Amino acid sequence: MGTFGEYIKSALSSIKNNKGRSFLTMLGIIIGISAVLTVLVIGDGMKETVNGEIDSMGATTISVNLNTTKTDKTFDQDSINTIEENLKNIYGVAPSFSAWGYVKGKTKQFEISINGTSEAAKEGGSVKMVHGRYFTKADVDECKQVCVISQMAADYIFGYENVVGKTIELTFDDRTSEFTIVGVTENTPMDIAYGSYSQDPSLMGSAPYTSFAKAFNWNVDNFTSITIYLDSEYKNDVLMQARSVVENVMSLRGENAVKISSGYGIDQTSETILNIITSVVAIIAAISLLVGGIGVMNIMTVSVTERTREIGIRKSLGARTSSILVQFLAEAAILTFTGGIIGIILGLSLAYLICSVIGFSFVVNPLLIAIVVAISTAIGLFFGIYPAKRAAKLDPIEALRTE
Repeated sequence: MGTFGEYIKSALSSIKNNKGRSFLTMLGIIIGISAVLTVLVIGDGMKETVNGEIDSMGATTISVNLNTTKTDKTFDQDSINTIEENLKNIYGVAPSFSAWGYVKGKTKQFEISINGTSEAAKEGGSVKMVHGRYFTKADVDECKQVCVISQMAADYIFGYENVVGKTIELTFDDRTSEFTIVGVTENTPMDIAYGSYSQDPSLMGSAPYTSFAKAFNWNVDNFTSITIYLDSEYKNDVLMQARSVVENVMSLRGENAVKISSGYGIDQTSETILNIITSVVAIIAAISLLVGGIGVMNIMTVSVTERTREIGIRKSLGARTSSILVQFLAEAAILTFTGGIIGIILGLSLAYLICSVIGFSFVVNPLLIAIVVAISTAIGLFFGIYPAKRAAKLDPIEALRTE
């Protein structure tokens, strides 16, 4: 009957002669593809945005805890320094402890949580300075009684925000000590959550673990947990080496007494949840693709009915059954492929607009685009099979009798 190029040419000619019907046929595919693609792109942007927020809220820390039921060993300053020296691609290591006490304000006393840490916490990505500075390594090494507090804490205690240079009285375990404020940090979601209780707000701050422990007579060489601060880029590498380094330094190899945890678990959990949400919404949107495919089959069936006499003439002139089949399949594939391309353009445009409005990252996966194009073409082939087979199996004599 002819080459494959002739089949394509014939299919394009049929589509051109029925522009309105062809557009309506493609419309279902366009809506379906654009809906699915919009959902998936927004889903990817949401995942990247959420994971970025998690990183900024402390996903760049790794916690190391000693199981006190399996060992009586603890971290001291020498072991902490040795661990820090043997780990690559980290900002630093600090003991992990916080304590709840009280701070004296102008007119009343407030509950406050002080996090004892080192200068490495500033580099970990979860601290943003608004006024002043964070405490330094020298502050830690020299046990200087300095601290940083949140914006909310400054407002409650002093009535205004820039309180750098002021001193506060901290009371823990019935011991009171003065600390000089060297910096004010930007409010975190935790600061806002704890400080929002109008009747009895709880405030947040940080101080060098050495000076904090010394001021309140706590043993600086008796910690059961430490925090490793690092860039999220190296998180997996540090996770792989952390256990081995800690077990070697603490002589705990084989005792299963070291527990490693990090924001990585949060990343995985959040991504799993977001993937489920995106998948469910995408499946719902994909229903429109099914509707669009049924529309293709319906229109192609009508086309076969309208062109029955033409098919009879071609078969009587020697056209093979396979030629008729390929022609109608080509027509269905072209309709859905074209609809898919238009749907991709529309879907990406809608996704970009929505991501811009709600503040999500705009992330486009080229593999996703290729899959969408393949799906749209496959839909045309799948739903075009029935009318194509029907056309190919027509008896030429019966077809010629059709008015």
